Amino acid sequence: MKLAIIANAVIYAAMFVSAVPGPISGSTNVAVRDPTMWYNAKLKKYFLFSTGVNIRLFHSPSLKGPWTRDGTVLKNCSKIDFGDRCNPWAPDVSFHNGTYNLFYSVSKVGSATGVIGLATSPSMKRGTWTDHGEVFRSRPGFIGIDPNYIDFEGPKLVFGSHLGGIFMASLRDNLLKPKYANMPRVNLAGGKDRAVEGAVVYKPKSSKYYYLFFSEGVTLLNGNKPPKGTEYKVLVGRSTSAKGPFVDKNGHKLTEKRTPATGSLVLGSHDNIYAPGGQSVFFDPVSGADVIVYHYVKNNNLTAPATLGINYLSFKTGWPVIVKDPPKKQTQKPTPPKAKPTPQPEKGGCKA
Repeated sequence: MKLAIIANAVIYAAMFVSAVPGPISGSTNVAVRDPTMWYNAKLKKYFLFSTGVNIRLFHSPSLKGPWTRDGTVLKNCSKIDFGDRCNPWAPDVSFHNGTYNLFYSVSKVGSATGVIGLATSPSMKRGTWTDHGEVFRSRPGFIGIDPNYIDFEGPKLVFGSHLGGIFMASLRDNLLKPKYANMPRVNLAGGKDRAVEGAVVYKPKSSKYYYLFFSEGVTLLNGNKPPKGTEYKVLVGRSTSAKGPFVDKNGHKLTEKRTPATGSLVLGSHDNIYAPGGQSVFFDPVSGADVIVYHYVKNNNLTAPATLGINYLSFKTGWPVIVKDPPKKQTQKPTPPKAKPTPQPEKGGCKA
């Protein structure tokens, strides 16, 4: 297994040789882990949520900040009676049926059991969130953590982590429970003892493809670096359906067990950015761009808390690429008006 991990690390390092833009300015002083973000057009504010006591909440008038810490989503821990319910993991924010929805996970370190919960709000502001508690929990064959909502042929939730793999299942229209009691699900990635997590399924407005972003590797918690190249990174596959199958640039399915492992690199360690991951992706209506949000550790301060990273994405090549500036909004050129025909004199001239 160790040889396979090192082989993967060498491949990914070779793939990530070109210069990668750093995070956009204004976010490098915000400490978060597993960030997720959405924009409220009425309030003209971005809202940011992250793993932490009662789910940490921030807001800003711009992607470039300044970011204001504004309390928490939950008032008195989660209603879920399991694990560390006061310290939910990996929130995921979305908008469905006129309501902002925040799925989250409750578990404990070292446990193979996780529970996914849901909180809702009309605005995302502090004090407006209602906790609905448990949606579902781990069952034989999957771990109930790292939720991600997508509307595809009805409400769907992407979830799962590490050795069980990444799955998708249908939810009821109110999002509060699985649509079917036995939870039929589709395996999107991982499994077969592969440590993948934090999956996000996203379709850019400009693309025919759905993209499955996921994190793999060792996330830094104590300042001690793992073998070079085996640290956290963001990988991707794509499909013409949100249900997959998702394949990488080599055409290999993300569910295959291969050496090197499947998945194409989107974001790895570079410059002062170390072990990026825990990502989410959303469309920013202000810039008209697709945006990836993630956490990383600063190479020059490995013992410091994880930091917020924000970057623009371009899908121009058919695959997500980190870019410095938002791709230009595509505007349709106006059709020039048709020229009016020049009046012609009547034949025969004037009468005497």
